Amino acid sequence: MAKNITFELSTANLGPHEALSTKILISSLEMGIYANNGIGKTFLSRAFRLCSKEILDINDSNKLLTIGKNDGSFKFKISNTAEPGILRELEFSINRDKIPNISKNTTGYLFRVFNDDYIKENLEGLKYKPNGEIDGYILGKEKIDLSKEKEELEKTKTELGLKERELKSKIAKAIEDLDSLSIRKNTGEYQNINYNNLFNSALNVVESEKFGDLITKHNQLKALPDNLQDLGNVSYLKKTTTPEQIIAFLDEKFTKSSIADGFKTKIKSKQAFIETGINLFKENNTNECPFCEQNLEENALKLIDQYLEYLSETEATQIKKANDLISQLDLEKKENIETLKIFKNLEIEYLKNQKYIPSLANINLKEIKDLTELNSDYKTINTALEKKKEDISISLLDENIKIAIKNILLWIQDQNEKIQENSLIIKSFNDKKNNISSEKLDLNKRLCKARFIELKKAELETITEINNYNSKIKALSDDIIKKEQNEKVSKKQKVVETFTELLTKFFGSKYSFDDKTFSLKFKNHLLESNASDVLSNGEKSIVAFCYFIAETHRYINKEEDYNKLFFIIDDPISSQDFHFVYATSQIIRTLNKRFNIQRLRLIILTHNLEFMSIIIRNKIIDQKFILANNKLETLGNELIMPYEEHLRDVYEISQGTKNPSHTTPNSLRHILETINRFIAPHIELNAFCEGIGNFTDNEFLYSLMHDGSHGVLRLQKAYTDQMIKGACKVVSDYVLKDFAGQIKIITG
Repeated sequence: MAKNITFELSTANLGPHEALSTKILISSLEMGIYANNGIGKTFLSRAFRLCSKEILDINDSNKLLTIGKNDGSFKFKISNTAEPGILRELEFSINRDKIPNISKNTTGYLFRVFNDDYIKENLEGLKYKPNGEIDGYILGKEKIDLSKEKEELEKTKTELGLKERELKSKIAKAIEDLDSLSIRKNTGEYQNINYNNLFNSALNVVESEKFGDLITKHNQLKALPDNLQDLGNVSYLKKTTTPEQIIAFLDEKFTKSSIADGFKTKIKSKQAFIETGINLFKENNTNECPFCEQNLEENALKLIDQYLEYLSETEATQIKKANDLISQLDLEKKENIETLKIFKNLEIEYLKNQKYIPSLANINLKEIKDLTELNSDYKTINTALEKKKEDISISLLDENIKIAIKNILLWIQDQNEKIQENSLIIKSFNDKKNNISSEKLDLNKRLCKARFIELKKAELETITEINNYNSKIKALSDDIIKKEQNEKVSKKQKVVETFTELLTKFFGSKYSFDDKTFSLKFKNHLLESNASDVLSNGEKSIVAFCYFIAETHRYINKEEDYNKLFFIIDDPISSQDFHFVYATSQIIRTLNKRFNIQRLRLIILTHNLEFMSIIIRNKIIDQKFILANNKLETLGNELIMPYEEHLRDVYEISQGTKNPSHTTPNSLRHILETINRFIAPHIELNAFCEGIGNFTDNEFLYSLMHDGSHGVLRLQKAYTDQMIKGACKVVSDYVLKDFAGQIKIITG
């Protein structure tokens, strides 16, 4: 390709470039410039970016100036023999603590510069939430007659208006119904009855009762008596230890009395009576009978002594305990029966007044079970206690006794749980009765919900028609907008579309973009303020580059302006993973197609040798240079793509178009080591080579690689050109067979 473009660049006191001067002939403005760190490539990108900034300040000068220098300059010239008489020039001068002076800019270019400064000013400082204030349109080349479409749109809007007015009149009627019930207008549920909410599918209004039924409850609530007393509550059933005492008593074997059985039998039948008389006798401290008050004779006193002897023994004590347990159990039973009676009366009162509290209309008290279901259990226990009195020396605890006692305890527990639940209902009744305004508010809210549901159901057909009209209007509007895009396109819309597309290319569904909040989304979670915390350093670099490309539309006023673009891209792959580097390269390669540019102007600056190799191999750039010693010099392939140069040598030797040299053994080894590391890094080179066809048949190839590429004393015989050519053919055939594309690159 003819080198018909003259490229001139000179600087004075710009960072490391105290006196950079370059004048070269090139075939296109698709250039790659490699520079080691510290050489000053970033200062060149800053110089171009300064010419694209809308507002300049003294910091722009101070950041560019060489340390210790107070003034500097930048000059850039482009001429092309295909454009005779046209000289494109850009010049500016800078002075410390002064605003830069751009004295000349006849380039006609729109410089778009990507570097660290761009990232800091446009994304890093905003925590990776781009500025969404993008105004204006990009003017197209065509005018389209859209009168028919717009006429249809206006007709549809008129029809929609009629339906909207019809629906709004029905809404007004619903509001009147609620107003007649004196429902406060500031109630949220009242305010929810509006036009928009009838179309809001996300608004889930729930009410199980109909509007008419709730009006009935509303009237009942108004009829609540003023002097209605609070309902009382039922006390819990007493917790008892009697069952446990009975179990222990029936289970234990006691010692019988030694007194004659006849005497004991006589006493047992009236032991309680005798115990009472003895106690009275002791209290009186006389020899009179405590019942008939006659003086007791010797025989009577002797009988009392016998009674005392019996009562002091274990058997009498345990019989007394049995009697006490029977009495105690019976007393507790009567108390429980009394509690049940109190509950029944409470339940009657609750049912009578329940209708006045609408929110409790369907909430009934928990039923307490009748004690009669335990009659058989009480009988079982009493029978056992009576039997124990007859013979205290045996254990009478069996499974039936245990079940009977368990039933009583479970019954008490169950009823207490119900009493607890009922107490909450009773408390709720009293609270609502005493705070009737809260109950009215709750009912009014339900009335609003029911009326909303009733309205939406009745007007479903109208709502559907309005939705259809809106869908038709949207379709017509979208069609008009789409056709009008040939006339003008929103800059903001183009930025969003391009940014979204690029994010998808890089991240798939991991990151996306929300055009309403102008924020990144991580798996559908908005990153409005924390994107910089979520993104990795590499991801930040990618997002910044994607936005840089997308934001290009902001600086375009008409379609012809795309052909004025001149991209200066400074190391876009900072901190990126290797596969992202390739993706970035492909985005750059398609810039001309993306913006429909007839002739791409591009300068890529990088200190990454592998990235430089990628953009050369993929033909992203036509011109390659290295920045050193204050000038640009042509960059040779042998410096940046040694593998391809080694492969070229070996292939040409195998084809007989080039003679072997002292570097050929090293080329053979370099090729095989590179492929080995790429496809099988876990296998040693020797073992890897043995798997290559014809490798082992060439008995001297392996020794040639080692002997000819290492600086050691050679122990092998000399190799003829024919032998080396044969070795080159083995390696070339292997690459051609498994990696034909690599041969195509060097021969194409």
